[in-house]
Amino acid sequence: MSQFMVSDAALWSGGRHYGPDIQLCRLWKNDSRDVGPGDAFVALKGENTDGHNFVHKAVERGAKLLLVNSDKIEELMLLEPEYAGIAVIAVPDTEKALAEIACEYLKVQAPKVIGITGSVGKTTTRELTMSLLQPGKKVHSAIRSFNTVIGCSLTILAMPEGTEILILEFGTNHFGEIREMVSLFPPHLAIITEVAPAHLEGFKDIEGVLSAKMEICGSENLEMIIYNSDNQLLKKELSYNYNNIVKIGVGRKEEGGLKILDSVVSLTGEGANLISSYGLDGIRFEFKTGLFGSQHSYNVGFAFMAARSFGVKISEATEILLKFIPISGRGICKKLPQNQWVIDEAYNANPRSMVAAIENTIKVAENSGLTAYAVLGGMRELGGASAHWHREILSSLTAFGKVILLGEEWFDSTIEMPANAQRYRFFEEITGLTRTVSFPDSVVLIKGSNSYGLKRLVALLTEG
Repeated sequence: MSQFMVSDAALWSGGRHYGPDIQLCRLWKNDSRDVGPGDAFVALKGENTDGHNFVHKAVERGAKLLLVNSDKIEELMLLEPEYAGIAVIAVPDTEKALAEIACEYLKVQAPKVIGITGSVGKTTTRELTMSLLQPGKKVHSAIRSFNTVIGCSLTILAMPEGTEILILEFGTNHFGEIREMVSLFPPHLAIITEVAPAHLEGFKDIEGVLSAKMEICGSENLEMIIYNSDNQLLKKELSYNYNNIVKIGVGRKEEGGLKILDSVVSLTGEGANLISSYGLDGIRFEFKTGLFGSQHSYNVGFAFMAARSFGVKISEATEILLKFIPISGRGICKKLPQNQWVIDEAYNANPRSMVAAIENTIKVAENSGLTAYAVLGGMRELGGASAHWHREILSSLTAFGKVILLGEEWFDSTIEMPANAQRYRFFEEITGLTRTVSFPDSVVLIKGSNSYGLKRLVALLTEG
């Protein structure tokens, strides 16, 4: 952002600038613990904490620019001589100002924007798309699941000048959230990975989820939609609307777009192996990746069709995908001594992704002669349908040797425990149980909502 100054950001946000008019920082942080020398710190007020309480910590860690609320200037003594070398932008609302600054910076840089939404697979699709485009294009994407207005803003402000393609995730748990992101950061290409039961506390039912995801199609810049055509709700919605936009389906029943012909999942000495076969324009081809689970054939397909729209060829994609490394918590398979495997799906869970992980684990165990075990955290934000979906999951666990369940969701009075399952409310109760699901010639699935912190259990099993 070297061509822009703090005074530019103040103008974009309608704020007031104090201190030196330095060049805008490359990295903007909203957590003082992440701040490094030369960074900008954004003081955001959340439900449980206020970033203004950590402004001085951010300065101690090297922040050179502060975005703060105007009514905090005197309280924080930011106009005192000791802060003379720190640039400050004071605004009525830091969250709104952050988005406004990011919006204006995006307009100036003007990359093509790929927006990804869906109930499952957003981050994996983003990482796959990034890996396919990077060799030939200047591409920028978030380093984490920054899928809110704040996260997208931080991602955009970290975008190097000259970026040709920007990849954003649009997540949501309430109506209007994606609409707001799209109005600020309108995508040219939208990917809708799936519409499934998730965040039902905010959306009530699957039709509500569909309505929320479709907000991405309100982009004023939209040129193409890539979507899961095996989802009949989504397919029907798109068949009636957006007929001036190029629409490309990806699915096992797809006829006009990218057809998934087959998915073969196995375990090798190096980890998971997924061979996805496709048909496109009369050509049959396959991609091999280190992803675990046949559901990822969709994500690979979405990413390839997006990359193809920017000129990436099948042969190029084949080579790139062979080297793709999955993200921790999203299907990484780790091999331990004595032919033990741990499937790390600890990052998140909803009914669709939980069923897929269970089915793939059972299938791989059967094909490899392994005994399957599972540690499953509860699925959050399912509202009044929570008990129903947790009962559904329990009905699919009979093939496991043993299942450990973590979370209040499994204790609903209408839920009956299968004989091979034990339930616990707190993480501390299960840390001593790892030996009961860790045996030679076994595969252990670890999956649950991120708030249960099951990544700690993955570390206990794999690192000791």
